[in-house]
Amino acid sequence: MNSITTVNIDSAAENGKKVLKKKFKRTNKEIRAVINYLSDKKAKNIIVLDIRKISQLADFIIIATGTSDRQVAAIADNILTSIKRKPIAVDGIDASRWVAMDYGDIMIHIFLEPYRSFYNLENLWPDAKELTIEDK
Repeated sequence: MNSITTVNIDSAAENGKKVLKKKFKRTNKEIRAVINYLSDKKAKNIIVLDIRKISQLADFIIIATGTSDRQVAAIADNILTSIKRKPIAVDGIDASRWVAMDYGDIMIHIFLEPYRSFYNLENLWPDAKELTIEDK
């Protein structure tokens, strides 16, 4: 598993981006678990967007990148088999270029790099708190 570099969220705010350290409250164990499942399969550029205050779509959006369609499928499969609850919807597993998983309060998007750059989901919520997970 990739190690995750962590710093205090409050002190990282000065840099404009925040890095995950403190555990979230309710959903936070599950978010930490998803991050670990992503890291287990070598997902890159993992970010968590906290959209609780700006959208009713979900509480958190997790975005990650895979380097091949096989890796994207493996990452998605790891999440689907590891999370205890069933997703409301899953789309994109067949092509594995962009897999979207909706768990109600958490939405997970796993992209191939060209698709992530093209759709640029991170910029849909410019006011969201962004928690960046950095690999060592």
